[in-house]
Amino acid sequence: MIQLLSRHREATLFLVLVVLFTGFALTTENFLDWFGLAEQTRYLIVPGMLAIPMTFIIATAGIDLSVGSIVAMCGIVLGLLYRDAQWPIALACLASVIAGLLAGTFNGAMSSYLRIPPLVVTLATMTLYRGIATGLSRAKPINQFPDGFVHLSNGDLIATADNAFYLPFPILPLVIVSIVGWLLMRKSWVGRFTEHIGENETAAIFAAIPVAHLKCALYAVCGLVCGMGALFNVALYSTAKSNAAMGYELEAIACVVLGGTRISGGKGSIPGSLLGLLIIGILRYGLDLAGFESKFVIIVVGILLIVTVVFNEWLARQGEQQK
Repeated sequence: MIQLLSRHREATLFLVLVVLFTGFALTTENFLDWFGLAEQTRYLIVPGMLAIPMTFIIATAGIDLSVGSIVAMCGIVLGLLYRDAQWPIALACLASVIAGLLAGTFNGAMSSYLRIPPLVVTLATMTLYRGIATGLSRAKPINQFPDGFVHLSNGDLIATADNAFYLPFPILPLVIVSIVGWLLMRKSWVGRFTEHIGENETAAIFAAIPVAHLKCALYAVCGLVCGMGALFNVALYSTAKSNAAMGYELEAIACVVLGGTRISGGKGSIPGSLLGLLIIGILRYGLDLAGFESKFVIIVVGILLIVTVVFNEWLARQGEQQK
């Protein structure tokens, strides 16, 4: 039974998702309204994008608490270059992504080469990057972005003539990032080495795995994805703010942990992280429609995470004992 659950964790999560969806559909009015469901996905895109590189980082027994702050900082960089420096929006977007890459590389270098625990590093840079965003913007929002840019998050990928069915455009980049992440995790040496590092970093070093370089690269890529996510976050609200993306780091971590990636490292699942994203999204949307206050929704999600973490660790230990 334990081996079955371990091998088919994604199938179990999918079953949980189906049960949740069916339960809310039968008990909550307007839950099956396509407009509401499709619009809800727009708010899941950025946390979902962040959850992909976070899966790799947590699989190495690391953590990145600065992703939300990087998203906010990159959004401010985008806004200031477009509004004040009058850069073309495409160049401003590119600079925003590069800023995210540099921020992530700094996190990776500090934790990998200086061997400072990633929890300490990213906790410090979470404040640092948020402070940079606040200082650059003077805590004032930046808006008036061009319509073509706003379309990134508010446009439709597929739409019928009467808009009875449509898919939001930002689903496309999430799918692309997810596919790339899955290929790297399951079809390349990157995923294998990542999980080996999480299982036993010392053994990985003796096995000639470039541990420091790989870990630094993972944080750098995480920053790159944060820069990409900043574009969609700014486009969604048509505003760049220094307090944007608050709590996104916790949402991304929640999706990863719920998806079956061990917080202690050694195992990662991209499909699991996406299923975790959908479960949390459906849970929040359904409880909101049912009339629950947001504070109670947070409590429910927190309890779900505690149960998941305990279950993941118990499942892993039972599996190790049976080997």
